[in-house]
Amino acid sequence: MDNNSQPYEFHPPTSNIDKSIDSFDINVLRSANEEIFVPFSSTEDFDIMVSDLRSTFINWLKKTEINMRLERDRLNTLKETLAKDRETFLSKLQAEKAAGLERLAEERKRQNAEIASQLKQVQVEREDARRRVSEERAKMEKECELHRKRMQMEAEKLHQQIKLFEAEKKKIIDNAIASETMIDINVGGVVFETSRQTLTQQSNSLLEGVLSGRYEIGRDRQGRIFFDRDYELFRVILNFLRNPTCLPVPRDSTESELIINESFYYGIKFSPFPLVFTCGGHSGNEYLSSVEMLDVGQQCWRSCTSMQSERAYFGGAVINNFICVFGGQNMDYKALCETEMYDRLRDTWYTIASLNQPRRNNAGACHDGRLYCVGGFDGIEILKSVEAYDMRMKNWVKVASLNTPRSSAMLASQNGNLYAFGGTTGERLKSVEIYDPRMDIWQESPAGLVESRSAGAACNYLNEIYIMGGIDNSQSIHDSVEHWDSSTQRPSFVHDMPMGCMDCSVVSVSDSIMIIGGQNEEILGSCHFYRPEFDDWQRGPSLITPRYAHCSMLLDL
Repeated sequence: MDNNSQPYEFHPPTSNIDKSIDSFDINVLRSANEEIFVPFSSTEDFDIMVSDLRSTFINWLKKTEINMRLERDRLNTLKETLAKDRETFLSKLQAEKAAGLERLAEERKRQNAEIASQLKQVQVEREDARRRVSEERAKMEKECELHRKRMQMEAEKLHQQIKLFEAEKKKIIDNAIASETMIDINVGGVVFETSRQTLTQQSNSLLEGVLSGRYEIGRDRQGRIFFDRDYELFRVILNFLRNPTCLPVPRDSTESELIINESFYYGIKFSPFPLVFTCGGHSGNEYLSSVEMLDVGQQCWRSCTSMQSERAYFGGAVINNFICVFGGQNMDYKALCETEMYDRLRDTWYTIASLNQPRRNNAGACHDGRLYCVGGFDGIEILKSVEAYDMRMKNWVKVASLNTPRSSAMLASQNGNLYAFGGTTGERLKSVEIYDPRMDIWQESPAGLVESRSAGAACNYLNEIYIMGGIDNSQSIHDSVEHWDSSTQRPSFVHDMPMGCMDCSVVSVSDSIMIIGGQNEEILGSCHFYRPEFDDWQRGPSLITPRYAHCSMLLDL
Protein backbone atom coordinates (compact mmCIF):
# COMPACT_ATOMS: atom_id res chain seq x y z
CA MET A 1 0.00 0.00 0.00
CA ASP A 2 1.27 3.49 -0.91
CA ASN A 3 2.01 5.84 2.00
CA ASN A 4 0.24 8.65 0.19
CA SER A 5 -2.99 6.71 -0.27
CA GLN A 6 -6.04 7.67 1.77
CA PRO A 7 -7.02 5.47 4.71
CA TYR A 8 -9.53 2.82 3.66
CA GLU A 9 -13.13 3.45 4.77
CA PHE A 10 -15.40 0.44 4.84
CA HIS A 11 -19.07 1.01 3.98
CA PRO A 12 -21.09 -2.19 4.34
CA PRO A 13 -23.89 -2.60 1.80
CA THR A 14 -27.35 -1.80 3.17
CA SER A 15 -29.66 -2.77 0.41
CA ASN A 16 -28.99 -6.51 0.24
CA ILE A 17 -27.90 -7.21 3.81
CA ASP A 18 -30.36 -8.52 6.35
CA LYS A 19 -30.71 -7.42 9.93
CA SER A 20 -28.04 -9.95 10.86
CA ILE A 21 -25.43 -7.48 9.51
CA ASP A 22 -26.69 -4.80 11.86
CA SER A 23 -26.25 -7.16 14.77
CA PHE A 24 -22.54 -7.52 14.11
CA ASP A 25 -20.77 -6.42 17.33
CA ILE A 26 -17.75 -4.32 16.55
CA ASN A 27 -16.73 -4.58 20.18
CA VAL A 28 -15.99 -8.25 19.66
CA LEU A 29 -13.48 -7.41 16.94
CA ARG A 30 -12.03 -4.65 19.07
CA SER A 31 -11.52 -6.95 22.04
CA ALA A 32 -9.99 -9.60 19.81
CA ASN A 33 -7.55 -7.08 18.40
CA GLU A 34 -6.62 -5.97 21.84
CA GLU A 35 -5.93 -9.53 22.96
CA ILE A 36 -3.74 -10.31 19.97
CA PHE A 37 -2.22 -6.86 19.67
CA VAL A 38 1.45 -6.81 18.92
CA PRO A 39 3.52 -3.95 17.71
CA PHE A 40 3.78 -3.74 13.94
CA SER A 41 7.27 -3.75 12.50
CA SER A 42 6.28 -1.63 9.60
CA THR A 43 3.37 0.08 7.88
CA GLU A 44 3.27 -2.76 5.35
CA ASP A 45 2.48 -5.28 8.06
CA PHE A 46 -0.38 -3.13 9.22
CA ASP A 47 -1.73 -2.85 5.68
CA ILE A 48 -1.48 -6.60 5.26
CA MET A 49 -3.39 -7.12 8.44
CA VAL A 50 -6.10 -4.70 7.39
CA SER A 51 -6.31 -6.36 3.99
CA ASP A 52 -6.72 -9.75 5.63
CA LEU A 53 -9.42 -8.42 7.90
CA ARG A 54 -11.17 -6.85 4.94
CA SER A 55 -10.99 -10.10 2.98
CA THR A 56 -12.24 -12.08 5.95
CA PHE A 57 -15.15 -9.70 6.49
CA ILE A 58 -16.09 -9.65 2.81
CA ASN A 59 -16.00 -13.44 2.69
CA TRP A 60 -18.20 -13.53 5.76
CA LEU A 61 -20.65 -11.15 4.08
CA LYS A 62 -20.71 -13.24 0.91
CA LYS A 63 -21.30 -16.38 2.90
CA THR A 64 -24.06 -14.68 4.83
CA GLU A 65 -25.65 -13.41 1.59
CA ILE A 66 -25.49 -16.91 0.11
CA ASN A 67 -27.14 -18.33 3.21
CA MET A 68 -29.84 -15.68 3.02
CA ARG A 69 -30.49 -16.46 -0.65
CA LEU A 70 -30.75 -20.14 0.16
CA GLU A 71 -33.18 -19.35 3.00
CA ARG A 72 -35.22 -17.12 0.67
CA ASP A 73 -35.33 -19.85 -1.98
CA ARG A 74 -36.38 -22.33 0.69
CA LEU A 75 -39.15 -19.98 1.86
CA ASN A 76 -40.32 -19.36 -1.73
CA THR A 77 -40.41 -23.10 -2.32
CA LEU A 78 -42.41 -23.53 0.88
CA LYS A 79 -44.77 -20.73 -0.22
CA GLU A 80 -45.35 -22.39 -3.59
CA THR A 81 -45.98 -25.70 -1.85
CA LEU A 82 -48.53 -24.07 0.48
CA ALA A 83 -50.24 -22.37 -2.48
CA LYS A 84 -50.50 -25.69 -4.30
CA ASP A 85 -51.83 -27.38 -1.15
CA ARG A 86 -54.38 -24.55 -0.76
CA GLU A 87 -55.53 -24.92 -4.36
CA THR A 88 -55.78 -28.69 -3.90
CA PHE A 89 -57.81 -28.23 -0.70
CA LEU A 90 -60.16 -25.68 -2.31
CA SER A 91 -60.67 -27.94 -5.33
CA LYS A 92 -61.46 -30.85 -3.04
CA LEU A 93 -63.87 -28.66 -1.02
CA GLN A 94 -65.63 -27.46 -4.19
CA ALA A 95 -65.93 -31.04 -5.41
CA GLU A 96 -67.41 -32.18 -2.10
CA LYS A 97 -69.85 -29.22 -2.15
CA ALA A 98 -70.95 -30.00 -5.70
CA ALA A 99 -71.41 -33.66 -4.77
CA GLY A 100 -73.50 -32.63 -1.73
CA LEU A 101 -75.71 -30.35 -3.84
CA GLU A 102 -76.14 -33.11 -6.37
CA ARG A 103 -77.17 -35.52 -3.61
CA LEU A 104 -79.68 -32.93 -2.26
CA ALA A 105 -81.10 -32.43 -5.75
CA GLU A 106 -81.48 -36.17 -6.20
CA GLU A 107 -83.16 -36.47 -2.78
CA ARG A 108 -85.54 -33.61 -3.58
CA LYS A 109 -86.33 -35.15 -6.95
CA ARG A 110 -87.06 -38.46 -5.27
CA GLN A 111 -89.31 -36.82 -2.65
CA ASN A 112 -91.18 -34.86 -5.35
CA ALA A 113 -91.72 -38.08 -7.24
CA GLU A 114 -93.08 -39.73 -4.08
CA ILE A 115 -95.40 -36.77 -3.41
CA ALA A 116 -96.63 -36.82 -7.01
CA SER A 117 -97.27 -40.54 -6.72
CA GLN A 118 -99.18 -40.06 -3.47
CA LEU A 119 -101.23 -37.21 -4.97
CA LYS A 120 -102.01 -39.35 -7.97
CA GLN A 121 -103.10 -42.16 -5.65
CA VAL A 122 -105.32 -39.76 -3.69
CA GLN A 123 -106.83 -38.51 -6.95
CA VAL A 124 -107.52 -42.06 -8.07
CA GLU A 125 -109.13 -42.89 -4.73
CA ARG A 126 -111.21 -39.73 -4.91
CA GLU A 127 -112.36 -40.53 -8.43
CA ASP A 128 -113.25 -44.05 -7.33
CA ALA A 129 -115.23 -42.66 -4.39
CA ARG A 130 -117.07 -40.26 -6.66
CA ARG A 131 -117.75 -43.01 -9.15
CA ARG A 132 -119.20 -45.21 -6.42
CA VAL A 133 -121.27 -42.34 -5.10
CA SER A 134 -122.45 -41.60 -8.65
CA GLU A 135 -123.45 -45.21 -9.17
CA GLU A 136 -125.28 -45.31 -5.85
CA ARG A 137 -126.96 -42.02 -6.66
CA ALA A 138 -128.05 -43.31 -10.08
CA LYS A 139 -129.50 -46.39 -8.42
CA MET A 140 -131.26 -44.27 -5.83
CA GLU A 141 -132.56 -41.92 -8.52
CA LYS A 142 -134.03 -44.85 -10.38
CA GLU A 143 -135.76 -46.03 -7.23
CA CYS A 144 -136.92 -42.49 -6.51
CA GLU A 145 -138.30 -42.19 -10.02
CA LEU A 146 -140.37 -45.33 -9.57
CA HIS A 147 -141.55 -44.09 -6.19
CA ARG A 148 -142.30 -40.65 -7.65
CA LYS A 149 -144.44 -42.18 -10.38
CA ARG A 150 -146.43 -44.13 -7.81
CA MET A 151 -146.81 -41.00 -5.71
CA GLN A 152 -147.91 -39.01 -8.75
CA MET A 153 -150.64 -41.52 -9.43
CA GLU A 154 -151.77 -41.39 -5.82
CA ALA A 155 -151.53 -37.60 -5.85
CA GLU A 156 -153.68 -37.46 -8.96
CA LYS A 157 -156.30 -39.59 -7.29
CA LEU A 158 -156.15 -37.38 -4.22
CA HIS A 159 -156.37 -34.28 -6.39
CA GLN A 160 -159.55 -35.58 -8.00
CA GLN A 161 -161.01 -36.25 -4.58
CA ILE A 162 -160.05 -32.74 -3.43
CA LYS A 163 -161.71 -31.23 -6.48
CA LEU A 164 -164.89 -33.10 -5.72
CA PHE A 165 -164.67 -32.01 -2.09
CA GLU A 166 -164.12 -28.37 -3.04
CA ALA A 167 -167.05 -28.49 -5.41
CA GLU A 168 -169.27 -29.81 -2.63
CA LYS A 169 -167.84 -27.28 -0.19
CA LYS A 170 -168.66 -24.37 -2.46
CA LYS A 171 -172.28 -25.42 -2.42
CA ILE A 172 -172.52 -25.14 1.38
CA ILE A 173 -170.59 -21.87 1.92
CA ASP A 174 -172.50 -19.37 3.95
CA ASN A 175 -174.69 -17.72 1.34
CA ALA A 176 -174.98 -14.57 3.43
CA ILE A 177 -171.22 -13.97 3.56
CA ALA A 178 -170.64 -15.14 0.00
CA SER A 179 -173.22 -12.73 -1.39
CA GLU A 180 -172.03 -9.63 0.46
CA THR A 181 -170.15 -6.97 -1.50
CA MET A 182 -169.52 -4.64 1.46
CA ILE A 183 -168.21 -6.05 4.72
CA ASP A 184 -168.31 -4.66 8.25
CA ILE A 185 -165.49 -5.88 10.48
CA ASN A 186 -165.19 -5.14 14.18
CA VAL A 187 -161.52 -4.94 15.20
CA GLY A 188 -160.88 -4.18 18.85
CA GLY A 189 -164.21 -2.37 19.20
CA VAL A 190 -163.79 -0.21 16.07
CA VAL A 191 -165.92 -1.05 13.03
CA PHE A 192 -164.32 -0.93 9.59
CA GLU A 193 -166.38 -1.00 6.41
CA THR A 194 -164.71 -2.10 3.21
CA SER A 195 -165.36 -4.12 0.08
CA ARG A 196 -165.19 -7.85 -0.09
CA GLN A 197 -162.74 -7.56 -2.99
CA THR A 198 -160.29 -5.57 -0.83
CA LEU A 199 -160.26 -8.18 1.93
CA THR A 200 -160.00 -11.21 -0.36
CA GLN A 201 -157.39 -10.01 -2.85
CA GLN A 202 -154.66 -12.05 -1.12
CA SER A 203 -155.53 -15.74 -1.31
CA ASN A 204 -154.74 -17.99 1.65
CA SER A 205 -154.85 -15.04 4.06
CA LEU A 206 -156.91 -15.21 7.24
CA LEU A 207 -159.29 -12.55 5.91
CA GLU A 208 -159.86 -14.40 2.65
CA GLY A 209 -160.35 -17.67 4.52
CA VAL A 210 -162.95 -16.14 6.87
CA LEU A 211 -164.91 -14.53 4.04
CA SER A 212 -164.83 -17.70 1.94
CA GLY A 213 -166.14 -19.77 4.83
CA ARG A 214 -163.01 -21.92 5.24
CA TYR A 215 -162.34 -20.55 8.73
CA GLU A 216 -164.76 -19.93 11.54
CA ILE A 217 -164.49 -16.63 13.41
CA GLY A 218 -166.31 -14.98 16.27
CA ARG A 219 -168.94 -12.29 15.74
CA ASP A 220 -170.05 -9.30 17.77
CA ARG A 221 -173.60 -8.68 19.01
CA GLN A 222 -174.64 -7.21 15.68
CA GLY A 223 -173.38 -10.28 13.80
CA ARG A 224 -170.29 -8.56 12.39
CA ILE A 225 -166.98 -10.41 12.02
CA PHE A 226 -164.95 -9.69 15.14
CA PHE A 227 -161.17 -9.68 15.68
CA ASP A 228 -159.90 -8.94 19.17
CA ARG A 229 -156.81 -7.15 17.84
CA ASP A 230 -155.28 -3.66 17.74
CA TYR A 231 -157.50 -1.53 15.49
CA GLU A 232 -154.71 0.99 14.73
CA LEU A 233 -152.50 -1.73 13.28
CA PHE A 234 -155.46 -3.18 11.36
CA ARG A 235 -156.07 0.30 9.90
CA VAL A 236 -152.53 0.31 8.52
CA ILE A 237 -152.98 -3.15 6.99
CA LEU A 238 -156.37 -2.24 5.53
CA ASN A 239 -154.91 0.88 3.92
CA PHE A 240 -152.24 -1.29 2.32
CA LEU A 241 -154.89 -3.69 0.97
CA ARG A 242 -156.70 -0.73 -0.54
CA ASN A 243 -153.48 0.45 -2.23
CA PRO A 244 -150.97 -2.45 -2.46
CA THR A 245 -148.38 -0.31 -4.29
CA CYS A 246 -147.73 1.79 -1.16
CA LEU A 247 -146.01 0.07 1.73
CA PRO A 248 -146.85 1.18 5.27
CA VAL A 249 -144.56 3.89 6.65
CA PRO A 250 -143.97 3.24 10.37
CA ARG A 251 -142.75 6.02 12.64
CA ASP A 252 -139.98 3.91 14.16
CA SER A 253 -138.59 0.39 14.36
CA THR A 254 -140.94 -0.58 17.20
CA GLU A 255 -144.01 0.30 15.17
CA SER A 256 -142.52 -1.44 12.16
CA GLU A 257 -142.09 -4.63 14.20
CA LEU A 258 -145.71 -4.41 15.43
CA ILE A 259 -147.03 -3.96 11.88
CA ILE A 260 -145.01 -6.92 10.59
CA ASN A 261 -146.21 -9.15 13.45
CA GLU A 262 -149.83 -8.07 12.85
CA SER A 263 -149.59 -8.74 9.11
CA PHE A 264 -148.21 -12.19 9.93
CA TYR A 265 -151.30 -12.86 12.08
CA TYR A 266 -153.65 -11.90 9.25
CA GLY A 267 -151.55 -13.71 6.65
CA ILE A 268 -151.02 -10.52 4.64
CA LYS A 269 -147.90 -10.16 2.48
CA PHE A 270 -146.47 -6.73 1.70
CA SER A 271 -144.60 -8.18 -1.29
CA PRO A 272 -145.97 -10.64 -3.88
CA PHE A 273 -142.62 -12.48 -3.93
CA PRO A 274 -139.98 -13.31 -1.32
CA LEU A 275 -137.21 -10.70 -1.43
CA VAL A 276 -133.54 -11.72 -1.69
CA PHE A 277 -131.05 -9.12 -0.43
CA THR A 278 -127.28 -9.26 -1.01
CA CYS A 279 -125.31 -6.98 1.32
CA GLY A 280 -121.75 -5.66 1.49
CA GLY A 281 -118.67 -7.71 0.67
CA HIS A 282 -115.65 -6.82 -1.46
CA SER A 283 -115.58 -6.03 -5.18
CA GLY A 284 -111.90 -6.86 -5.63
CA ASN A 285 -111.07 -3.15 -5.52
CA GLU A 286 -112.93 -1.87 -2.45
CA TYR A 287 -115.08 -2.81 0.51
CA LEU A 288 -118.79 -2.42 -0.20
CA SER A 289 -121.72 -1.02 1.72
CA SER A 290 -124.08 -1.37 -1.23
CA VAL A 291 -127.14 -3.62 -1.09
CA GLU A 292 -128.88 -5.29 -4.03
CA MET A 293 -132.39 -6.77 -4.08
CA LEU A 294 -133.56 -9.47 -6.48
CA ASP A 295 -136.64 -8.46 -8.48
CA VAL A 296 -138.22 -11.88 -9.05
CA GLY A 297 -140.87 -10.51 -11.39
CA GLN A 298 -138.37 -8.81 -13.71
CA GLN A 299 -135.59 -11.36 -13.09
CA CYS A 300 -132.96 -8.74 -12.31
CA TRP A 301 -131.16 -7.13 -9.39
CA ARG A 302 -131.98 -3.61 -8.20
CA SER A 303 -130.00 -1.30 -5.93
CA CYS A 304 -131.54 -0.30 -2.62
CA THR A 305 -130.47 1.62 0.48
CA SER A 306 -126.83 0.95 1.41
CA MET A 307 -125.59 -0.07 4.83
CA GLN A 308 -124.19 2.63 7.11
CA SER A 309 -120.63 1.26 6.80
CA GLU A 310 -118.63 -0.89 4.41
CA ARG A 311 -117.88 -4.41 5.60
CA ALA A 312 -116.83 -7.87 4.36
CA TYR A 313 -116.37 -11.30 5.95
CA PHE A 314 -119.29 -10.66 8.32
CA GLY A 315 -122.25 -12.63 9.63
CA GLY A 316 -125.84 -11.97 8.68
CA ALA A 317 -129.33 -13.36 9.25
CA VAL A 318 -133.02 -12.41 9.27
CA ILE A 319 -134.92 -12.12 12.55
CA ASN A 320 -138.62 -11.19 12.65
CA ASN A 321 -138.31 -10.05 9.01
CA PHE A 322 -135.49 -7.61 9.86
CA ILE A 323 -132.10 -8.08 8.17
CA CYS A 324 -129.22 -8.01 10.63
CA VAL A 325 -125.47 -7.87 9.85
CA PHE A 326 -122.74 -8.10 12.49
CA GLY A 327 -118.96 -8.30 12.76
CA GLY A 328 -116.68 -8.43 9.71
CA GLN A 329 -113.91 -6.08 8.63
CA ASN A 330 -113.71 -2.81 6.71
CA MET A 331 -111.13 -0.55 5.05
CA ASP A 332 -109.08 -0.37 8.26
CA TYR A 333 -108.63 -4.18 8.15
CA LYS A 334 -109.76 -4.43 11.75
CA ALA A 335 -112.37 -6.76 13.20
CA LEU A 336 -115.72 -5.06 13.81
CA CYS A 337 -118.22 -5.39 16.62
CA GLU A 338 -120.86 -3.00 15.20
CA THR A 339 -124.29 -4.42 14.31
CA GLU A 340 -126.72 -2.96 11.78
CA MET A 341 -130.39 -3.82 11.19
CA TYR A 342 -132.48 -3.15 8.07
CA ASP A 343 -136.17 -2.19 8.29
CA ARG A 344 -137.75 -2.96 4.92
CA LEU A 345 -140.94 -0.99 5.59
CA ARG A 346 -138.96 2.17 6.38
CA ASP A 347 -136.14 1.25 3.92
CA THR A 348 -133.65 2.25 6.62
CA TRP A 349 -130.49 0.84 8.19
CA TYR A 350 -129.90 1.64 11.85
CA THR A 351 -127.42 0.61 14.54
CA ILE A 352 -128.31 -1.73 17.39
CA ALA A 353 -126.28 -3.22 20.26
CA SER A 354 -122.70 -4.17 19.32
CA LEU A 355 -121.11 -7.58 19.75
CA ASN A 356 -119.25 -8.13 23.02
CA GLN A 357 -116.11 -9.12 21.09
CA PRO A 358 -114.96 -7.75 17.70
CA ARG A 359 -114.63 -10.50 15.10
CA ARG A 360 -114.45 -11.18 11.38
CA ASN A 361 -114.91 -14.34 9.32
CA ASN A 362 -117.71 -15.12 11.77
CA ALA A 363 -120.75 -17.23 10.87
CA GLY A 364 -124.30 -16.04 11.47
CA ALA A 365 -127.77 -17.59 11.58
CA CYS A 366 -131.19 -17.11 13.15
CA HIS A 367 -132.60 -19.95 15.21
CA ASP A 368 -135.66 -20.08 17.45
CA GLY A 369 -136.09 -16.31 17.52
CA ARG A 370 -132.45 -15.51 18.32
CA LEU A 371 -129.49 -14.40 16.22
CA TYR A 372 -126.26 -16.38 16.65
CA CYS A 373 -122.72 -15.15 15.93
CA VAL A 374 -120.33 -18.11 15.91
CA GLY A 375 -116.52 -18.18 15.99
CA GLY A 376 -114.40 -15.96 13.73
CA PHE A 377 -111.08 -14.17 14.08
CA ASP A 378 -110.40 -11.08 16.23
CA GLY A 379 -107.09 -10.16 14.57
CA ILE A 380 -105.00 -12.11 17.09
CA GLU A 381 -106.53 -15.56 17.48
CA ILE A 382 -109.25 -17.77 16.04
CA LEU A 383 -112.29 -17.70 18.32
CA LYS A 384 -114.52 -20.38 19.76
CA SER A 385 -116.83 -17.97 21.59
CA VAL A 386 -120.50 -17.66 20.57
CA GLU A 387 -122.91 -14.77 21.11
CA ALA A 388 -126.71 -14.62 20.80
CA TYR A 389 -129.02 -11.63 20.21
CA ASP A 390 -132.57 -11.61 21.55
CA MET A 391 -135.07 -9.11 20.10
CA ARG A 392 -136.74 -8.75 23.48
CA MET A 393 -133.52 -8.06 25.38
CA LYS A 394 -132.11 -5.91 22.56
CA ASN A 395 -128.60 -7.05 23.44
CA TRP A 396 -125.94 -9.65 22.68
CA VAL A 397 -125.21 -12.24 25.37
CA LYS A 398 -122.55 -14.92 25.55
CA VAL A 399 -123.67 -18.55 25.28
CA ALA A 400 -121.77 -21.85 25.31
CA SER A 401 -118.53 -21.80 23.30
CA LEU A 402 -117.56 -24.17 20.52
CA ASN A 403 -115.36 -27.14 21.38
CA THR A 404 -113.01 -26.22 18.51
CA PRO A 405 -112.17 -22.62 17.53
CA ARG A 406 -113.43 -21.98 14.00
CA SER A 407 -113.04 -19.17 11.49
CA SER A 408 -114.94 -19.06 8.16
CA ALA A 409 -117.28 -21.86 9.30
CA MET A 410 -120.70 -22.55 7.74
CA LEU A 411 -123.83 -22.33 9.90
CA ALA A 412 -127.38 -23.67 9.46
CA SER A 413 -130.24 -25.02 11.60
CA GLN A 414 -131.91 -28.43 11.46
CA ASN A 415 -134.15 -30.50 13.76
CA GLY A 416 -134.28 -27.69 16.32
CA ASN A 417 -130.48 -27.51 16.59
CA LEU A 418 -127.74 -25.31 15.15
CA TYR A 419 -124.96 -26.90 13.05
CA ALA A 420 -121.44 -25.46 12.55
CA PHE A 421 -119.71 -27.08 9.56
CA GLY A 422 -115.98 -27.04 8.76
CA GLY A 423 -114.07 -23.77 8.95
CA THR A 424 -110.41 -23.38 9.78
CA THR A 425 -108.13 -23.35 12.81
CA GLY A 426 -105.17 -22.67 10.54
CA GLU A 427 -106.01 -26.04 8.99
CA ARG A 428 -109.30 -26.57 7.16
CA LEU A 429 -111.73 -28.80 9.04
CA LYS A 430 -114.16 -31.61 8.26
CA SER A 431 -115.63 -31.73 11.74
CA VAL A 432 -119.20 -30.69 12.57
CA GLU A 433 -120.50 -29.35 15.88
CA ILE A 434 -124.16 -29.31 16.94
CA TYR A 435 -125.63 -26.75 19.35
CA ASP A 436 -128.64 -27.60 21.51
CA PRO A 437 -130.17 -24.24 22.57
CA ARG A 438 -132.26 -25.90 25.29
CA MET A 439 -129.18 -27.37 27.00
CA ASP A 440 -126.84 -24.55 25.88
CA ILE A 441 -124.14 -27.02 24.85
CA TRP A 442 -122.09 -27.80 21.73
CA GLN A 443 -121.35 -31.43 20.88
CA GLU A 444 -119.21 -32.79 18.07
CA SER A 445 -121.07 -34.89 15.52
CA PRO A 446 -119.84 -38.49 15.07
CA ALA A 447 -119.84 -37.91 11.32
CA GLY A 448 -117.94 -35.11 9.61
CA LEU A 449 -118.04 -33.62 6.14
CA VAL A 450 -116.82 -35.69 3.21
CA GLU A 451 -114.30 -32.96 2.30
CA SER A 452 -112.52 -30.45 4.51
CA ARG A 453 -113.70 -26.96 3.65
CA SER A 454 -113.89 -23.39 4.92
CA ALA A 455 -115.23 -20.14 3.43
CA GLY A 456 -118.13 -22.02 1.85
CA ALA A 457 -121.85 -21.53 2.45
CA ALA A 458 -124.70 -23.56 3.92
CA CYS A 459 -128.48 -23.26 4.16
CA ASN A 460 -131.55 -25.20 5.23
CA TYR A 461 -134.01 -26.34 2.57
CA LEU A 462 -137.08 -28.27 3.81
CA ASN A 463 -135.14 -29.31 6.94
CA GLU A 464 -132.24 -30.61 4.82
CA ILE A 465 -128.88 -28.81 4.94
CA TYR A 466 -126.78 -28.22 1.81
CA ILE A 467 -123.11 -27.17 2.11
CA MET A 468 -121.53 -25.66 -1.01
CA GLY A 469 -118.14 -24.44 -2.25
CA GLY A 470 -115.23 -23.35 -0.07
CA ILE A 471 -111.52 -24.17 -0.05
CA ASP A 472 -109.52 -27.13 1.31
CA ASN A 473 -106.02 -27.61 2.74
CA SER A 474 -104.45 -27.98 -0.72
CA GLN A 475 -105.85 -24.54 -1.69
CA SER A 476 -108.30 -26.20 -4.10
CA ILE A 477 -111.58 -24.34 -4.48
CA HIS A 478 -114.53 -26.73 -4.29
CA ASP A 479 -117.32 -27.08 -6.81
CA SER A 480 -118.81 -29.93 -4.80
CA VAL A 481 -122.08 -29.83 -2.82
CA GLU A 482 -122.75 -31.98 0.26
CA HIS A 483 -126.22 -32.84 1.53
CA TRP A 484 -126.49 -33.30 5.31
CA ASP A 485 -129.33 -35.77 5.79
CA SER A 486 -131.73 -34.85 8.60
CA SER A 487 -132.46 -38.49 9.49
CA THR A 488 -129.09 -40.23 9.13
CA GLN A 489 -127.04 -37.17 10.21
CA ARG A 490 -124.46 -38.00 7.57
CA PRO A 491 -123.29 -36.14 4.44
CA SER A 492 -123.39 -37.25 0.82
CA PHE A 493 -122.48 -35.61 -2.49
CA VAL A 494 -125.12 -34.23 -4.83
CA HIS A 495 -124.75 -32.55 -8.22
CA ASP A 496 -121.64 -30.33 -8.43
CA MET A 497 -121.95 -26.59 -8.92
CA PRO A 498 -121.36 -25.19 -12.42
CA MET A 499 -118.07 -23.72 -11.15
CA GLY A 500 -115.95 -23.79 -8.02
CA CYS A 501 -116.22 -20.80 -5.72
CA MET A 502 -115.47 -19.63 -2.18
CA ASP A 503 -116.61 -16.66 -0.06
CA CYS A 504 -120.04 -17.02 -1.68
CA SER A 505 -123.53 -16.85 -0.15
CA VAL A 506 -126.58 -19.09 -0.40
CA VAL A 507 -130.25 -18.64 0.39
CA SER A 508 -133.31 -20.89 0.08
CA VAL A 509 -135.90 -19.42 -2.32
CA SER A 510 -139.20 -21.20 -3.04
CA ASP A 511 -138.28 -24.63 -4.49
CA SER A 512 -134.61 -23.78 -5.09
CA ILE A 513 -131.35 -22.94 -3.38
CA MET A 514 -129.68 -19.82 -4.76
CA ILE A 515 -125.88 -19.40 -4.71
CA ILE A 516 -124.69 -15.83 -5.22
CA GLY A 517 -121.30 -14.28 -6.07
CA GLY A 518 -118.01 -15.43 -4.53
CA GLN A 519 -114.55 -15.79 -6.02
CA ASN A 520 -112.27 -18.34 -7.69
CA GLU A 521 -109.77 -17.04 -10.20
CA GLU A 522 -111.96 -13.95 -10.56
CA ILE A 523 -114.62 -12.02 -8.64
CA LEU A 524 -118.01 -13.52 -9.46
CA GLY A 525 -121.29 -11.74 -10.06
CA SER A 526 -123.11 -14.83 -11.24
CA CYS A 527 -126.11 -16.49 -9.58
CA HIS A 528 -127.27 -20.08 -9.96
CA PHE A 529 -130.35 -21.95 -8.75
CA TYR A 530 -130.11 -25.53 -7.50
CA ARG A 531 -133.33 -27.57 -7.38
CA PRO A 532 -132.87 -30.49 -4.96
CA GLU A 533 -135.99 -32.22 -6.28
CA PHE A 534 -134.42 -32.59 -9.73
CA ASP A 535 -130.75 -32.35 -8.66
CA ASP A 536 -129.96 -29.82 -11.39
CA TRP A 537 -128.60 -26.27 -11.75
CA GLN A 538 -129.96 -23.29 -13.66
CA ARG A 539 -128.39 -19.89 -14.35
CA GLY A 540 -129.98 -16.83 -12.71
CA PRO A 541 -129.61 -13.07 -13.18
CA SER A 542 -126.18 -11.58 -12.48
CA LEU A 543 -125.46 -9.07 -9.73
CA ILE A 544 -125.00 -5.40 -10.57
CA THR A 545 -121.65 -5.44 -8.73
CA PRO A 546 -119.64 -8.71 -8.58
CA ARG A 547 -118.63 -9.36 -4.98
CA TYR A 548 -117.32 -11.87 -2.45
CA ALA A 549 -117.26 -12.15 1.37
CA HIS A 550 -120.84 -10.83 1.43
CA CYS A 551 -124.13 -12.08 2.91
CA SER A 552 -127.44 -12.87 1.22
CA MET A 553 -130.74 -13.12 3.10
CA LEU A 554 -134.42 -13.72 2.32
CA LEU A 555 -137.27 -11.50 3.49
CA ASP A 556 -140.78 -12.92 3.19
CA LEU A 557 -143.09 -10.17 4.41
